[in-house]
Amino acid sequence: MIKLKKIMIFMLLVLSVGLVVSCGENTTTAIITTNTTATETTSSNSTTNASTSNTSSTTESIVTTQPPITTNTTFLTTEATTSMVETTTNGYIGIEVTVVNKTEYQYNEAFDEDSIVVVLKRASGQTIVLNKSMYTVTGFDSTVEGEIELTVTYTDFTDTFYVTILPYEGSVITMDYYKSAEGLTGNALFLELRDIINTGFVGVSYGDARYILDESDQDPNNPNNVILIYLGTSVSGTWDNGITWNREHVWPQSLLGVSVDNSDINVGSDLQNLKPANPSENSSRGNKYFDNVTTSSSYEPRDEVKGDVARILLYMWTKWDFLTLVDSYPSTYQMAMLTVLLQWHELDPVDDFERHRNDVIYSYQKNRNPYIDYPEFVELIWG
Repeated sequence: MIKLKKIMIFMLLVLSVGLVVSCGENTTTAIITTNTTATETTSSNSTTNASTSNTSSTTESIVTTQPPITTNTTFLTTEATTSMVETTTNGYIGIEVTVVNKTEYQYNEAFDEDSIVVVLKRASGQTIVLNKSMYTVTGFDSTVEGEIELTVTYTDFTDTFYVTILPYEGSVITMDYYKSAEGLTGNALFLELRDIINTGFVGVSYGDARYILDESDQDPNNPNNVILIYLGTSVSGTWDNGITWNREHVWPQSLLGVSVDNSDINVGSDLQNLKPANPSENSSRGNKYFDNVTTSSSYEPRDEVKGDVARILLYMWTKWDFLTLVDSYPSTYQMAMLTVLLQWHELDPVDDFERHRNDVIYSYQKNRNPYIDYPEFVELIWG
């Protein structure tokens, strides 16, 4: 009986162990099936702990190496945005004015485009020098005294720099005829005056001058007479074939390089250069240049017209680009003496007689002598 009980107990223990082992196998299989479904992996029938261990390792590897979908999507969006920005700006971050060679300008002076250097900058510090045609400069106004700010623009980039407009020391132009010359000095003024007095110029014939000089050089005290340039006498203004007065070329005709007859319209018929003169005195003067003494090659006019003579010759130099005033014995297309003429301009100021003459000549040939209207031009050019 006792033996029978022991046998039964032993069998129950064996049965219990078998049940425990069976439960363990079913649980493992369930885990493998679940993990295999999640990872879309086909597994063979695994019934051992070793198989369970291998399957668990595979599952952990898949889970830990797969990045979250949301993280990956954000990364791609950020990369695309960065690429788009770099394409738009080519990697550049701005421009800079690195050199300003000219910081002071005269009144009404034009901006010097070659005076600045503008570079395009990368974040890395690399730069490229821009050609002046690639950017614009705004804010320049040389009619305003003092420091002004200029802006340089290239695409969406800008930079600023400063220049100073110096105080204006020239004359204030009130005549519209000369407005474009305001603020200019030196050769720039000289060339602008040349352009002004040639614009709209209407030449008259040498023959017509006979009937205009009696008006331009009219005696203010006797409208029937003219004032002769070298002698200063007042004589009848009626033209009588050159007996009472004739037409004097202040810049001698031989040094103009032309010959003129009554039908000609050229440098020899320019009214500004023609004056009524006593025939014999005109012959004595001949083609001599002007100086402070009369010799076989030079001629000194009376003091009252020295400034008149100087301003006529300065006009001729300005008007006709092939003529030149010199300080030596002149040849064709030249006249002298420049230094003396500049002195005469100061010693004998412009008077009403010259102003009237200038107005009359303008009414015929539509140009003026700028050195009569604005005597200060002489100093601004040759001072």
